[in-house]
Amino acid sequence: ITVLEKHPSISMALHFSGCLIDWLEENHPEYLDLVAKLVQRGNLEIMSAGYYEPVLAIIPDHDKLGQIAKMRQYIQDRFGFRSRGAWLTERVWEPHLAKPINQAGIEYITVDDYHFLASGQELDDLTGYFNTDEQGHTVGVFPISQRLRYSMPFKDPESTIDILREYATEDGENVIVMADDGEKFGLWPETYESCYGKNQWLERFFQALEKNSDWITTTTFKDYHRSHSPRGLV
Repeated sequence: ITVLEKHPSISMALHFSGCLIDWLEENHPEYLDLVAKLVQRGNLEIMSAGYYEPVLAIIPDHDKLGQIAKMRQYIQDRFGFRSRGAWLTERVWEPHLAKPINQAGIEYITVDDYHFLASGQELDDLTGYFNTDEQGHTVGVFPISQRLRYSMPFKDPESTIDILREYATEDGENVIVMADDGEKFGLWPETYESCYGKNQWLERFFQALEKNSDWITTTTFKDYHRSHSPRGLV
């Protein structure tokens, strides 16, 4: 967060489990104050979920609705942000989830690109979001790029830039998503030193994005979903 604070042109999204939020409120509220500052600055989106980080597919629908409502209310009260997107715990997806997720007021989620490929989509077509529905209840679905997940933050920042370059178009309408566990950026073995120590991976990556800002624009799910139509129905 302190690295992001130095780069107001970089947009991203964050999700915190309710268990972590409760701990932060008690032990490090100043961290959440800084998150709120960046949300109000306009380049940080907070993603909702079930408050106690359940795997949504295996709990009753009324619990899904209650936990998402609890998380969305907290986000509204703490950050002044109306969350429209949700993170799926452990990225576990089942098609029937579209209905309760929609009923909970969530407009879009992220799932692994594997699900799209397994349903017949081509990798080159996963450059936006799609709609899926259950009994007339629709939710937008952003595919998460496995290539980006495996590149960040384990390879040199230029490796990620090279992947993005493959999808660049003159109209600039393609969006490629990297969404993954935050532990990869400091908690996994050796990643703290890599990201913030001598290697300074995260700072170098943000600098690389800014250096290539003539053809790369970072955005939030909310802004892209609001300004673009879905690629189709899946």
